[in-house]
Amino acid sequence: MKNFSVKLLASALFIITFCNSIMADEYAEKLDKLMREFDEIGMFSGTVLLAKDNVPVFEKSYGYADWEKRIPNTTETLFRIGSLNKMFTHSMINQLQNEGKLKLSDPLNKYLDIYPEETGSKITIQMLVEMKAGLGDYLNDPAFNNDRSKFKTVNDFLELIKNEPLLFEPGTSERYSNSGYAVLGGVIEKVTGKSYAENLKERFLDPLGMTNTHYKLIGEKLDNTATGTMITFSGNKINSKMEEQPSPAGGMFSTPRDLLTFDSELRKTGIMSLGIRAGGTQVWNAILAQMKDGYTLIITSNFGKASEEVLARFQKIFKGDPYPAPGITMEMEMYKILTESGPAGLKKNLKQILENNDREYNDMHLNFFGYQLMQSGKLEKAIEVFRLNTELFPEVINVWDSLAEAYMNKGNSQLAIENYKKVLEMDPGNKNAAKMLEKLSK
Repeated sequence: MKNFSVKLLASALFIITFCNSIMADEYAEKLDKLMREFDEIGMFSGTVLLAKDNVPVFEKSYGYADWEKRIPNTTETLFRIGSLNKMFTHSMINQLQNEGKLKLSDPLNKYLDIYPEETGSKITIQMLVEMKAGLGDYLNDPAFNNDRSKFKTVNDFLELIKNEPLLFEPGTSERYSNSGYAVLGGVIEKVTGKSYAENLKERFLDPLGMTNTHYKLIGEKLDNTATGTMITFSGNKINSKMEEQPSPAGGMFSTPRDLLTFDSELRKTGIMSLGIRAGGTQVWNAILAQMKDGYTLIITSNFGKASEEVLARFQKIFKGDPYPAPGITMEMEMYKILTESGPAGLKKNLKQILENNDREYNDMHLNFFGYQLMQSGKLEKAIEVFRLNTELFPEVINVWDSLAEAYMNKGNSQLAIENYKKVLEMDPGNKNAAKMLEKLSK
């Protein structure tokens, strides 16, 4: 009877393993089909890896590491991973808490004196981790963008951040914050007495054998890296000239295989819960998505938002639902309508465009589109889009702030002032609007 039970258990385990293998093959096959669809229309560039229980079941590269020189991407090509850096920073903070070197409830001024006592005592490490501390985004600071190359150390970032006004009272709201994670890097350095890069190397890269992950500064040589790529509104691919310094908030280089190694460490140690994390800029996009049943999808791309487009469709595959066919970017579609039919045409079609791209109807999409236009030198069209956004979402403070910024960039101080005043009417404590009004009044 005992032998029969053992044989029955062995048979059951074989069946489970066999079924899991079939399912993994099925997902790999469907992912392969999806990626061929993206590749055929030239709307993906990068590497895609799907793993089951940390064992790859699909891994392929597409497009070019350099689209102008036609250098193909390979599975060894290094990509910037944007805000996926934050996983490492968050994990270090949790390690230090486990080591008894800090507490999440500790006030920031216990470690750093970048703020006056009244402010530093209100901000906790937990608030910084959860982006509830009131800090903003150094990427939007003109002092940073005027010369990114000079920000080489965490302290360089702290010297910038300490002069940025808080966006809200610590603990009263939540807002995505790159500055907050740079400050966490400062806490890590203070507690350990070592640089953030040294901690990264000693705590993760060396012990886990992550030889293809690099905290590369501007000017340092690193072979086999992809080049960030702009897709113009007409669909052409051009190399981006924008350089980026890494920080505890983002900007390292890595590969899907190395990120899978880190994913395995997170699953094994539980030092932080993950789920789905994304990072990127207009010319980079990376995804690490922990899914049910032991699946992990990792995507690195030198196209902005491309990884997120793949993830959105694979999530539908994972649920057994149909997905929209890959197409041109939503912004390319909006630009075509804006050019042919003006803001009225964009207003008429916006809900359908968002629905076709599986997006919620909110202010964020036109706001992002407007900034793309502004950064592409199409300031008049950007203003048209921002104005439309204020018409559609008049209760959202940020849409008025963006319109004010566009008018300021155009040199129309009167309209910039009017819109910043509108921001202050809606939010009397908005320090950025107050700062901009003071600047414009001079």
